[in-house]
Formats: sequence, C-alpha cells, structure tokens
Amino acid sequence: MERVRERLKMPTNAESTTSKKSIVDVITPHRLTVAILIRDYCLFRDSDRFICEDDGVLKARYRRDFCVLILKLLQSPDLSLEELRNILVSTKYEVHQSVIDAFDETLSNLYSNGTGNMLDIIDSFNRIMTFNENIAAGIEQNCFVSKSSIVGYYLRRLIVNFDKLTFSEVTSVYLTFKRYYEEWQKSLTTRDQITIEVNKVICPDDWSANRDQWSRRQAELFIATQAALLTNNEEKALPPQELHNRISNLLKSNPSLAEAHFLSYLNYLRVKEFCGAIDSLYHCFDRSTLTDSKISSEDKSKVYRFAALNLAILHYHFGHKEEALASLREAIKSSQAANDNVCLQHALCWLYRLTPVNKEKLLEHSVAKSFELSLSYTASLGIQTFVQYACLISGHPHQIFETLTKGDLINCQNILQDLISNSYAVKSALWQFYGKTEMSSLWSQLLFYLNIDNSNDSKAVYGEGFCMAICNVANHLLMQGNYNLVNTVLNFAKEKFPNEPNSHIWMLCENLFIFVLALHHENWSEAETAAQKILVVDKWEGYLRLAELYYYKQDYSEAHRFVDILINRFQSDNKYKLKIFYYVRAKILLAEIEFSSCYPDKVSPEIMTLLSNCLIDTDKHNLDYHSALIHLHIANIQLSLGMTSQALKILDRCLVQILAHGGNFDRARAVLLYVKCMVAHSGQLESSERREIILKAAQMLEKVKEDFRAVEAYSRVKDVLYLQAQLYNSIDLRSERNRCALEFRQLDEERTTKNYYTLVRFL
Repeated sequence: MERVRERLKMPTNAESTTSKKSIVDVITPHRLTVAILIRDYCLFRDSDRFICEDDGVLKARYRRDFCVLILKLLQSPDLSLEELRNILVSTKYEVHQSVIDAFDETLSNLYSNGTGNMLDIIDSFNRIMTFNENIAAGIEQNCFVSKSSIVGYYLRRLIVNFDKLTFSEVTSVYLTFKRYYEEWQKSLTTRDQITIEVNKVICPDDWSANRDQWSRRQAELFIATQAALLTNNEEKALPPQELHNRISNLLKSNPSLAEAHFLSYLNYLRVKEFCGAIDSLYHCFDRSTLTDSKISSEDKSKVYRFAALNLAILHYHFGHKEEALASLREAIKSSQAANDNVCLQHALCWLYRLTPVNKEKLLEHSVAKSFELSLSYTASLGIQTFVQYACLISGHPHQIFETLTKGDLINCQNILQDLISNSYAVKSALWQFYGKTEMSSLWSQLLFYLNIDNSNDSKAVYGEGFCMAICNVANHLLMQGNYNLVNTVLNFAKEKFPNEPNSHIWMLCENLFIFVLALHHENWSEAETAAQKILVVDKWEGYLRLAELYYYKQDYSEAHRFVDILINRFQSDNKYKLKIFYYVRAKILLAEIEFSSCYPDKVSPEIMTLLSNCLIDTDKHNLDYHSALIHLHIANIQLSLGMTSQALKILDRCLVQILAHGGNFDRARAVLLYVKCMVAHSGQLESSERREIILKAAQMLEKVKEDFRAVEAYSRVKDVLYLQAQLYNSIDLRSERNRCALEFRQLDEERTTKNYYTLVRFL
C-alpha cells in the first residue's frame, strides 16, 4: 500500500480548490454564438415565412438538418466563427437563408451595442423555453425548446453560469466575443465574397481536431465514446496518435479530469508504450483524489485499492509477472482489510491468471462469491474462464458445455453483449480443441450474425471474441486450400483490429498461413522466416513449426532439438502441463521424426510406445482428431512392418474422423495411406481380385491428387502421379500410365522437388 500511496499524492487545499473551480463551464464566444443560433432558428420557425411554406418535405428537412447540426455543435469543442459560418452555408446541412441572415444580424448588433445587448440576448433565452411541467407534450404552443431536452439543458446551463458572473466578468465575456467576431471580419476583408469549397469545409467528424476549448460535458462525452469504441469497435476509434493529440487538447481545458488520463492509458496500451501507460495510470488516480476536497478517507482507500489492481493489470499486459503479482497482492490485502468484496473478486479473477497453483479453487470461490454479491459480469466471466480450465484438465465435454450454458443465461438476462460474443468464441475454441473443426467453424460464423442488426457503431461488439472468430474461419479456409479467401478474411481482421491487444491474434494467423503455404511450396527460407515470427507471438507454436520445418527439410537432429525443448519444458514445469494441446502435437511430431530418420533400415519399437502413451493422453482429454492422427501414424508403422491387415483395421476406425473434420492435406494423406495398405494387402489375393483392387486404388488416388493440388502441395501431387503410373503399369493400362507420366513430367518442369522421400518416409 505504501508503494502506491507514495505515487498517488494527497491533495492540498490549493489543489482541491483549483480542481473544484475547473468543473464550472467557461462561457466562451463559441458557446454564446451557438445559443444565439438556436434562438434565431426558433424565432424563424415561429415566423409566417416558415409556417406558410407549402413544401412539407422541405420543412421537415430544415428541422432535421438543424437538429443534427446543433447536436454536433453541442458535442464538439469550440470553432472559430469563420468555420461555423462555413458549416452553415455548406451543402451538408440544409439551413434556411433567413436563419443565417438573422444570425449574422444578431451577431453584428451584439458587436455594435455592447454588454447591454448581450444581457438582453441572455434574457431572451428564457423566453424560448417552457417551464410548465403540467404540459403533456413538454412544449407550450408559443415555446420552442423543452427545458428537459438536450438543447434546453444547454441553454439553462449557459444562463446559470452567466448569472454567476460579476460585472467585470460579463465585460470580459463581451470583450472576448468582440475579438472572436473581429477575427471573422478580418477574414472577410481578404476576399470579396465567401466561397465554400466542399473539400475545405470542416467535416463534422473532424471538428474536434486541434481545439483547446472543451467544456466538461463535451470532454466526458468524447471520453465515453472513445472508450466504448476502443473496447467494442476499435476500427471506428481514432488512431493512436490522433487520439493522443485530442486528449492533450482536452486536458488543457480540463486538467483535473481523471477519465481523460485513463483513456490515455488505454491508448498507450494499443501501441505497447509502457512508460506512457504507467504515467497516465498514475495521473488518473492522482486526479481521482483531487476532484473533491471533501472526499472521505474510506473513498481514498478505495482509490488506492483499485490503483494497485489496475497497476497489476498493466504489468500483466506487458508480461511483467512478478511486478503484477506484487501489485495484485497489495490490492488483495487492502481489500481484505477494508472488507471490499467487489475489489477482492476482481483481484481473484486476475490471481487465477498470475499464479500456477490452486487454480480450480480460485475459480470456484470467485464464481460462487460473485453470485452471492450479484456481480453478474464477474460471475459469467468466471464461468467462461472455468470451462477453458476444465477442458485442459480432462473435464467431461458434456459437463463443460452445460456449465457454459449457465453463463449464457446470465449474459442474456443482463444483456452482456461482449460476454455473449466471447461465449460463442469459447464454444468455437472448445469444438476446435475436441477436434470437431466443422462445428468450430459453425460457431465462429454464428458469432458474425450477432452484430448484423446493429447499424449503430456504439452498440456493436467487435472485441477479442470477434477477432478470434475471424481468424478461426481463416484457419478453416486455410485447411481447405482457399487461399484467396484467407487473404480476404485476414485483410478484414487487419482493418477491424489494427492495434494491440487484439492485433496479435491475426498476426499469428497470418504467419501460420504464410508458413503452411511456404511449406507446401518447399520454400524453406520463407517458411523459416514465418516460423520465427510465430515464435514471437506464440512461443510454443513457434517451436512446433520450426521442428516441422526442419523435419520436412530432413534435418532430423535440428527438428529433434526443437521438439525436445518443448517436451522437456512441459514435463519439468507443472505450470505448463496444462498446455496438453501443444504437448500432444509435439509427441506426434517426435514420433514422425524418429520414424523418418531410421526408416527403411529399422523401425524402433520406442516409436510405438511413444504413440501409445500419446494416445492415452488424447483419450483422457477427448482430443478425438489427434487420436485419429495417432492411429494414422500407427497404421503407417504397421504398413512398413508388413502388418497390412492390422493397418487396414486401424484405418477403418480413424478415417471417418479425419475425412469429416480434417483439412484437404490431412484427408489426402489418410486416403493415400489407405491406398498403399490396400495395394500391399492385395498381394495375398488372386490375380483377378488383385487387379480390381489396384484399379480401384488408382481411381481413389484421383481424389487424393485433387486434395493435394488444392493446398498447392505439388511435390505430393507428383508422388501421387508416380504411384498412379506404377499401379496402372502393373495392370497393363498403358494409356492411363502414359497420361500420369506426362502429367508428372509437366509438373516436374514447373515445380522442382526438394524432398524426394515423402512417398516412402513421410505420412
């Protein structure tokens, strides 16, 4: 607690007074001018000229455009009078010329007649508002603005702030307006008439650029909007540098606004800037204690608790596990001392991420206590975390999905859109984990439909779950060999999630795509570059891909080294045993390396032992697809030992799973192995029966060839063509043999092969 308290300084009386005064809105010339524009429009709307207008559609357009314009002006920081006038006469908004003329005349009279005229104008604002609460419609017949509307609130606040001014301050307001008006007059003298070019008119979305004057309400609206967009729809949020500039300008007018510093903290996280992020976080909680001089010691203690918690989250995002754990323990101790169960539950959620021990107990306690305290968001998030943990410790799939359904019920009851999206992503990940890739892709596609009816960007949810769903669909398309669609999907992900923390998801997917394509093309240097990039984003995936690359390069010692790094790390450290998905893949790859490195001289019996032990792990964790792959490798070993009948029996058990949920490459490998087993087993049959089987096998290889060609594995296509030619030759079908030989030759001239042993040594 002392470490955070040292950084979060206690406010002095002078600091408190200053921060309290900064909350009062300053009456700037722009705000006064906007109020005058509202008044003149209301007077025009009650005039005979507007009432006698015959075109109802045009009248509706005048009202609509003016309302939208005023709403933008109220939400945006101050503009110069020249910019405001340019907007009024631009083609974007249909503002009647009479309103513009009356507005110009009012400003001219105010400039000429001094403070007396300004007092009359302020007094006239009351006459265009209704204060009768008994009127059902909220607006009297001769009144134009409801006091409870946004515009009414703006005018009343302006009146209240003006009434608080002394005479000297009123004079200062007028003199400021006079300079404001004179600047516009000077701009008029430089040209004969006002010419508006569309490309020079300020876009409403850019009005807040490089402005120093922000009212507190405008600043709060801007911060809330940008924070929501950063969380749910980053594509629509301002770019990091532009947002940083806006926040800097905003803080000039509102130096005590703590929320602005927290938005700055979120912005720094997008670009992984540690120093800026931690400074912004410190400033945020500095200002949190300065906003009110009467803040109680209990509230200050609460600020310190959440400061420590946020500091722990910050260190976690940058991978500083020890510092994060130290700050988290500090938050837990202070929460326990103050009996703050809410902060304690949030801290327990993060403790699960940071500590490798007692994870199950932490999750169970967190979910149960969150239900007791009616913390629906924390409870649902805890359930989603628990099901992810349960699948890694060999939980039963039906119980896992049943538990996740309880979380869905909470999300729907409380309309937790981001958790609903995450739930779909979790279900997709679970199906992928269990080897049901089609179901995984289906749930990812269902997630896309959640936002299909949300035309409002602020209500749409494009968070981490949405990004994972996009990448999951891209991986599914990659397995099918639809490379053009993969590029399209990845480009969409890049547009939606240009910055951290979600950008690393599509970066991993993109480099996996480059790696797989380079591996099929036997472009070893490009594949190694992609694998090194994967290593930066996901260390374990990177090790596996590097081992796979060296395996296909037939550099078995280097491939063995990378696999050993991963397996030894998982076996020696309890913290990494939960990553069973990587561990199983590493053991399968190790079995492939052992087989290819010693075949055909011998087949080590240790390979079968390794695969059998790996099969126990996959059955324990319900990894059906990886179990099928293990059976495939066992069948390949039995084929090499001449045990063709046993190999065919094993293939009958695993082919359905691979053909149903595997990609084109795995399906082609499985059918190719089945064909080799059929042909080898046919040697025991009569010549007529053997001829039929060989012909059937050669025809089956057509589909294998198509699948390999779909993923652009051209060296494998040549293997299939070679085998087809040999089979057709053995049954004396010369035309088919020659066709395959010609196709092989043409492909060999286009694509050279670097690994000539894939048909014999590789699955």
